[in-house]
Amino acid sequence: MDQVAVPRAPARRASAGRIAVAVVAILAPVRVAGQPSGHVPSFGPLTSEEGGPLQRISYTATAEGADVLAPGSVSTEVWLGLSNIFEQDSASTHVLFLDLERLITALTVRFGVRDGLELGGRLTLETTGGGFLDSAILWWHDRLGLGQANRDRFPEGEYRQRLADGGGAVFLEAPRRIFGLEEVRLFAKWRAAVAEDGRSALALRATTRLPTRSDLVGSESPDIALAALGRVAAGSWYLHGMMGASTVGASPRELDGRVSDFVGFLTLGVERSLGSSVAGVVQWSIASAVLRDFHDRELDRAPSNLVLGLAGRAGGGWRWDVSFQEDVPADTPAIDFQLGLRLSRSW
Repeated sequence: MDQVAVPRAPARRASAGRIAVAVVAILAPVRVAGQPSGHVPSFGPLTSEEGGPLQRISYTATAEGADVLAPGSVSTEVWLGLSNIFEQDSASTHVLFLDLERLITALTVRFGVRDGLELGGRLTLETTGGGFLDSAILWWHDRLGLGQANRDRFPEGEYRQRLADGGGAVFLEAPRRIFGLEEVRLFAKWRAAVAEDGRSALALRATTRLPTRSDLVGSESPDIALAALGRVAAGSWYLHGMMGASTVGASPRELDGRVSDFVGFLTLGVERSLGSSVAGVVQWSIASAVLRDFHDRELDRAPSNLVLGLAGRAGGGWRWDVSFQEDVPADTPAIDFQLGLRLSRSW
């Protein structure tokens, strides 16, 4: 791909007032018909994870609750994350051009081994292409008073996923994929503490990521991640938290030492019960950047995201959540826009 010498656009800046309105709306103390006076269980946090290509060359943390399956129980889960990504930046040291849509399909199975311990595995499938959301994203950014960051200077529906140095040597160039197997994860989750009523809890999770592709950023080797998951209850409100760190198994060969050895991550969420089977959730997540020493906000600044959505349950052991994710602030390697849907069932 020819280098595109388009001047760097000013960073998009979200309207803090409009974001605040959205947060207040989703957490407003609405009383749904039929809501019981007693406490209802937690349905959060929202299932979300970073989708930016520059972060996904290693383990990306997935937000989940602090509950652990009961002994002998089985849970199956599917999560779909549809994202739209655009980053364009030309400098003397590098040329970055990301213009794509991605569908992440995560299939997870969990099993309660004994009291307070569950084991599980996950397959992550990736589909990428030019997509169809570009015009909708342009409209959305206009309505919220966000800049377009050069997005409107390029044709809609195109596909690019490339990072090169100033001389044209390629660091990363990924082809389109259709349900390509991105990775396999194996994990163990242990309940460290739980309140007598079960509403507040603390759990620890250890995960091994086994990559199944290579030659994106050199060879990839397994990553190991450790995380603490917590939940605190207060009336109809729940506070969720996740904090941890992981190794970065991508080889620094192509990037000449510009890949971090470790990354940290943090997620905080507030859940408000809206009835006996549904809750509103607002989350914020941040992680340290996988790449370093580029001295460029689009490459080695910490990515952060705001996530809004609903979570709930249905009969027969079904659980669900739907979410909208936007990068805030916009001038980081975080994904631009993501719609998420999770369905799970326990036996």
